[in-house]
Order: sequence, then C-alpha cells, then structure tokens
Amino acid sequence: MMKRFRGCSKRFSLIMALLLSGLAGCVHDKLDGPDPSGKVMDIELVIPGFEIPLTRSIEGDKGEAAVRAIDLLFFDRSTPSAKLLQHLSVIDFKQEPAGSDYKVKFSLNLAKDDQVSLIAVVVNASDAVERALAGSPADAEKQELLKALTFSTSKDKDDTYKWNVNPPGYTPVPMYGEMAMEGVVPGYLVSVSLTRMLARVDVENKVSGEVFQLEEIFLVNYNTSGYIAPKWDETTGVLVPDPYTANKNPMIPVPSGKQPGTEEVAMKYGYKQAANAPGALMAGKIYTYEAVKNVAADPKNGVCLVVKGKYRGEDYYYRVDFTRTAGEAADVVCMPLYRNHKYVVTITDAEGIGYKTFKEALHASGVLSNLKTSILIVNLEGINHIVYDGQFFMGVERRTLDLPYGISRQLTYRVSSDYHGAWEARVIDSDANTWLRLAGGQPVTNGTDINGSGLELVISSVFSPGGGRDYVTGQIEFTAGRLRDTLTVRRVPIAEMFARSNVVLNSGVLTFAVTAENNREIPAWSQGVFFKWGSLVALAPAGNPYDPEVQAVYYPSHLNPSDWKGGLAGWDKIPYAHSNFNFSMPSATGEDVDAFEEYSGNTGFSESAGVGDICRYISSGPGGKGWVEGKWRLPTNAELELLYEETGIKTVSMGGFVNLTAELNRDAGNYLHGNFDSESGWFLGANVAGTTATSDHRAVPPSGTVFLPASGQRYPDGNGDVVHVGAYGYYWASTPYPVNGGYITDYLFIYKSGVDFNAADRSYAFPVRCIKDY
Repeated sequence: MMKRFRGCSKRFSLIMALLLSGLAGCVHDKLDGPDPSGKVMDIELVIPGFEIPLTRSIEGDKGEAAVRAIDLLFFDRSTPSAKLLQHLSVIDFKQEPAGSDYKVKFSLNLAKDDQVSLIAVVVNASDAVERALAGSPADAEKQELLKALTFSTSKDKDDTYKWNVNPPGYTPVPMYGEMAMEGVVPGYLVSVSLTRMLARVDVENKVSGEVFQLEEIFLVNYNTSGYIAPKWDETTGVLVPDPYTANKNPMIPVPSGKQPGTEEVAMKYGYKQAANAPGALMAGKIYTYEAVKNVAADPKNGVCLVVKGKYRGEDYYYRVDFTRTAGEAADVVCMPLYRNHKYVVTITDAEGIGYKTFKEALHASGVLSNLKTSILIVNLEGINHIVYDGQFFMGVERRTLDLPYGISRQLTYRVSSDYHGAWEARVIDSDANTWLRLAGGQPVTNGTDINGSGLELVISSVFSPGGGRDYVTGQIEFTAGRLRDTLTVRRVPIAEMFARSNVVLNSGVLTFAVTAENNREIPAWSQGVFFKWGSLVALAPAGNPYDPEVQAVYYPSHLNPSDWKGGLAGWDKIPYAHSNFNFSMPSATGEDVDAFEEYSGNTGFSESAGVGDICRYISSGPGGKGWVEGKWRLPTNAELELLYEETGIKTVSMGGFVNLTAELNRDAGNYLHGNFDSESGWFLGANVAGTTATSDHRAVPPSGTVFLPASGQRYPDGNGDVVHVGAYGYYWASTPYPVNGGYITDYLFIYKSGVDFNAADRSYAFPVRCIKDY
C-alpha cells in the first residue's frame, strides 16, 4: 500500500533533486521516479480571457496571463475531505508567446498512481505555497491547505498597497485551478482552467474637461490580502460556484488587512485629461483583492472609489460605488469585487458640484451623486477570442459554430466588450441564408453596452445538399464602434458531430476517439464498455458469469462493487437513471428530449449518486472530469434517426454478424476495457460510399461517417451476463420512451439485415456513442 505524503516539514526544507523531468518538491514512494513504461502525463493550463490586451502598464510579456511559477498539489481519495499526498514545483514549462491563446504546457514523467483524486494548480505564488505547507500537519486536509494559501501585498514607497504594474519587474497575478482525477494516468492529457485571484478596475471619463476634468482616483477600504483559491466548502474543501453566480460575498481571509477609509492610506492614481476633451480609458493599473459588497447602513466602511476633479474649474470629490444597476437608490444592488472580473467605471455626465473634502465624499452615497457613472462588469471566464482597436476590446466565446443539417436550434452566443456605444449584429447575405437569424427571427439586431449576456441565434433546419458532402455556411458580423468580429455557422453532416469510437477504458480513464488521429489509438471498431442507461458505472463487455468485483471496471470512488455481489440482486444495485436511485424523468416528451439536460443543476450527472449522462461526466463541460476535450452528451433519439436518414446508402455493413460471445469470454481478462474487435458493424453517415464497406474496417473511417460495431450487451434477465457480441449492436439514446411509466428508453439497434429503433428497460447495459453538445 502506498505511503501518504507527510507534509513539507523542516526535514524536507532542502528542495530535492528529482528524477522527474522539470520537477522539484516533496515526494512519496509512488511518485519518486519515472514511469517504467516511459509514458508521460501532459498538462496544459488554460488562462481565461488570455488575449485581452492590457494596457499601458502590465502589457507585454504576456501581461495578466504571465506564468512565472507553477506548484502542483496532489490530493488523495479520503472523504469527506481529500488529504495532501504530494507537492511538486514545476520548473520546466512552456507558455505560448502570443496568438490565439497563452496556454502553458508541460509534461510529467510519473508512474501510475490510483490514490490521486485531484490535482490543484497554484501559479505565481510559490512562496505562499511553501508557507502554507510549512505550517500544515501531516496528511493536511484540502480545506485547511486552501485556508492557509493566502497572498498579501506589502506597502510600496508611497506607503500604500498598490499592485506593482510597472514593467519590467511587475508582480504577476496569482492564479488557481484544479481538476478531479481518477489517479495519475501516464499517457493522459490533463487540461486545467485557471482563475486569477484579483479584480481589475478600469476608469474612463467621457465628460469633457471643460465641464469635469478628472484628476485623481482613490480606491478606498480595500483589502491587502486574499485567498489564492476561490470559495470552497469549509467542511470538504470542494470548490463552490456560489457566490460568483448569485451576487453573494466571496470568501475573505481573517485578517484581510483591510485598510481604513482615509485619504492617507487610499490607493491614489493620477488621471491625465485635457481641459477641452474627454479623457482616455485608464486600463490595467488598478488591481485589488476580492471584497464584500457594501452595506447601506455603513457606507463609510465599504469598498468604493472616490474621484477628485474640477467641476467648472473648482475642485470637488465624488464617491463611486460598485453597483449592479443604475437608477434611484431603491433600485440599486451593491456588488462585491470578484476575482477574475474586470470593472470598467465610466463617468458619463457631471450634473453639479461634489464635496469639498475626501471625508465628506466617502460618507456620502455614490448612488445619489451629481457625478453619473456606469459600470461594465466583464467576467473573463469563457471569453476566448478577442479583437482590439487600441482602446476597446470585444471578446467572443468562439468564432466557428458547427450544427448538423436537419436540426433547428435557438442558442445564446456570448459577446463581451468594454465599448459603451452602439453595437450591431447582422446576418451577412441574409437573403441567401434565411435559415440563420437573430432574436425575433430578424436578420439584424442592435443595442448599447453589450456585455456578456449573450445574443440569441435562431437557426432553422436545412436539408443536406449533395448527400451531405457539401457544407452550407452562414456568417454573423458583430460591430461595436471600430470593433469588428465574425461568427461562422457551418451546417455539417450529423455524423461529424458524433464521436469516432465507443466509450472505452484507456489508461485508467473513460474516453473515446474525437479525431481521426485519435482513431489510431482508439480504433473506430472498439467494442466499448457497457453502461446501464444513465449510469456512471462502466461494465466490462466480456466475462460470464457477471461478477461486479471484476467487471465493474470504472465507478465513482465512493461506490464499492464488492458489496453488490453477483446475480440479479447484485445487478440491481448498480446505480442508473431510475426512481430507485432518485432520478426524476423530465415532463417533456418527444424524439428530441434529452432526459439529462437539466439533471443535477444542469450538469447532467451526479457523481455522488453514480447517476447521469456518462458523456457529460467524462467531457470538459460544467463539472465534468475533462477526460475528453470539449462538451459531449448522449444523443437524442431524433439525432440517431437523423444519422440513419442522412446515410445515402443503406446497405453498408461489415462482417458476417457472427456471435463471438463464447470466444470473447474464453479470454475475457484481455478484453475488460472495451478494445475487442467484434468484426461486424454498420457504417452510417451522409458521406458513406459504396466503397466504404469493401475497405478494411480497421482503417480510419472517412470524414462524415460513423462506424458502429456489433458490440453486444449485458442484460438483467441473464443476471448481467454478456450476450450477442458480434451479432447485434445496441446504442442508448438520451430520450425516454413515454410508455410503461417511462421505465424504458429508446436505443438504436443494428443487426445483419439493417438498422432499427427500439426501446428497452433501462437496466440493460449497452455501449455508448457520444455526440458533441452543440
């Protein structure tokens, strides 16, 4: 049994030279050398909003996206809180210098380790990590380490706590990210999204200096320290989305180093503005730690800005509060300052005098001020592509959107910008592209102050021209001032939306082929592992009689198959989407219903219940394991039927559909992970040709085709035994069949004579073919 890491105490104070490539740190006996097989685990760090240009201050050399140091913390499977196994400092990594992103990439030469349940990544805060580890007891629980991981700012030469943004020696922003893992798995790619721990405040005065000339900006009642990680459950250490989705207060360390509301300790920034013109945007200078929202009864102690300037030639102070809405005081909602958010404060009008002293302004209400402001809040999470005109930015989540022919959808497309003027979205060549529209079915929509709420896209079904071999594309142009960007919407054969293999168990994780290149490692003919409908437990597709201790090849770590036993009674203990396991069916009916879409907080799965959409669970969607890049889900019955309908040639099968179950079971131990070739199956898709069936089915299928092997099944009437391998194929849909109380579900069925659509009891175990969540 593996020894657990016992803390980075004084006896480990000298950093050990490791055989691990590019690493230093404390080790335990499972991670103290290279993997004997020579495989490595590749890790990439994704920095949200990474292209947003900064600035005049911290710009260049990757700016806010800069990574100078990386610390990895490995945690075990202990419950309710994971415990620290290992700390590694990564000293050999590469960051993309420019272009579409600033991803950081490195490789770890590690042996397989089943004890690891989570990896946490801390960037640009190695000293803080060392301090936290030095004070931690052996086997420190995750929540205690997160509580010890704080970052603080020291006083500068002006006796304040400004963040150092002066090149070339500016202080890089600390970041945090984590990824749940089913052990350290050599040969596997781990992608971790990072979150900056600071908020950024930009200021612009759009009022001419003849009326109001802005001179100084003060940040008041700020904190001088913060937690490196976002809010977590204080019992388990699990990160929680609250408060960031509900305008609640973030988690603040005690003490936070909060500074008193006086002019002497306020962070002061000069603002240059001509006397006869509006001012420019002051960007990338003010960075601060998270702060709780103001309390109306005690405004003098709430975080805010106080600005000083000349109104009609006389000096006055004005208070500016961070509020969610504008208007009368009764309509205003105060906001905290959140990490990884940018607050663009724009002075839009000056209607009268302010206060003669800083103290008077601080004690007043910023909402009822004669200085009118608007605040644009940009959450940098999920904005991946940026255009910039030298002053303003506009960011979008993606520039290409693929949708299959024959599908109609209403989608929300996210766009953010710090430009306050008019914006417009327009369908290019709208007369030719009548299938592509904006909100209300219109070819044009517009407004002001676009900021991340999203644009509604209305996309109608179109037929597949040329048997699906030709694409149809439409474009939407976004305009905001001088900013321009274009979204291309491609209509593609639905076969291109499907995964290129069944779900298999590969190097300890559940995964599948996404690209043609992936098919070289996970062939399209791979039998796949089996799942009850809506189960997160993967069952081996070989081995009779059914034995859960051998054939439950993957399951969430809190489950214990050794308690299930064999036989029908044991088979019924495998969790799946059934009321016996607290799963409720959706009220909607129809061929395009996705029963998991709104399940468990819209994630589609509940790891604690062992129930949900296995495709969502293993992909990179909300809360997913990230074992497969991109967002994936189970297909609906309508999508499986469309896959069949788009197949121009209906007789493209491979093999003799011979039952190979007995042959497979004779050597079941070699086929527990779903890599068996059942030798028979069907080619489906718009681009299937007459020559497809005559080619070697072990070759990589051409684009626009899906190969579905005759993988067989496990079924309850036989106590969970494997049957029909090589003779029949069964593939779950996410669509419940609306009869028999909803306890049966649609599936696609393949056999020697063709393809059919049926329904079965949800406790059958079938292979799974995932589809992109478009």
